[in-house]
Amino acid sequence: MAMLEKLKSFKGKFRYDDSEMPFLEHLEEFRKTVIRCFIALGVGMLICLPFADHIIAVLRAPAEPYIIKNADEMLNDTSLHLRIAADSLSTNSLVVDADGTRYYDVKAEVALPEDAKPKKGGIRLQFSEPAAAIKMWLTVTFFGGILVSLPFLVFFIGLFVMPGVRDVERKLMTRISFFSGGLFLLGIAMGYLVTLPLALGLMLKIGGQLGGESIWFYNKYIGFALQLLLGFGIAFQLPVVILIMGKMGLVNSTQLREKRRHVIVALLILAMVLTPPDVMTQLLMAAPLILLYEFCIWFLHFSGNREAPPAEDEEPEPDDKPTEDSGDVTGEPSAEETHEEKDSTEEEK
Repeated sequence: MAMLEKLKSFKGKFRYDDSEMPFLEHLEEFRKTVIRCFIALGVGMLICLPFADHIIAVLRAPAEPYIIKNADEMLNDTSLHLRIAADSLSTNSLVVDADGTRYYDVKAEVALPEDAKPKKGGIRLQFSEPAAAIKMWLTVTFFGGILVSLPFLVFFIGLFVMPGVRDVERKLMTRISFFSGGLFLLGIAMGYLVTLPLALGLMLKIGGQLGGESIWFYNKYIGFALQLLLGFGIAFQLPVVILIMGKMGLVNSTQLREKRRHVIVALLILAMVLTPPDVMTQLLMAAPLILLYEFCIWFLHFSGNREAPPAEDEEPEPDDKPTEDSGDVTGEPSAEETHEEKDSTEEEK
């Protein structure tokens, strides 16, 4: 019961409050929000700290088919088969050590399974400096902490923002938040499952054709993967921005259709900024963004945002020229008629 009452009290803090708050109190609430967010991020990093190795393994999984294992890993993971010629086992090959150990000194061929043989055009992951492993470990922990603490970050930010948001706006923000979060996860999933493996395969294929050996820095690869996934998540927020602008009446489907060529160029530039500097990943990001842009055009078309609202008709300007036969609107005689009446009165006198 106490927990339910506490939750109800938190729910009340999210309701709209039209009372004015002094500027210094606003700053104090903002300071508390920032401190709470940093505490939540720190707790999230502490939670992810023991699982940093597993997170790195997940980021390494798309490149795993191309990684060349060292000799120790290869011997530990596979079973060895020795091929010894029959004529090698003779009394001449028998050796006795000083301590009395007897063994045969023969030549043997080590036969590895096909899946354990070193790959041509594979990757060798190395560390570039002594502290590179610690830096990579902390980087992965930081991003993992953001992901774990994200619900609490949204909660604390909501405590600061929601009291100034009306009920209608709150409902709209809730829908947009769910839609935006789904697109963000969709972008990360596409980058991890589709783009990253294809980009790695293409880069290694080109490197193999050129005859070079791919020796990558481990931390550089992890940074490459994180940048690509984060870039895809951010880029997939494009429909959210366009749909909000459409509902506000700033854009419509006709305008989006007319500016399609310019937007495609802008999306290519955006993909170049958000992704690592290789053409393959840029094209793999730009292609779904162009499809999402087309989706926004059709969505605005069928939702009624087809054309810009017509401009209001301008009121006709009043005609200042007096009419010949009619006097003033109020029925009073005009100045010429009054002057003529005075002249006629003077003549009669």
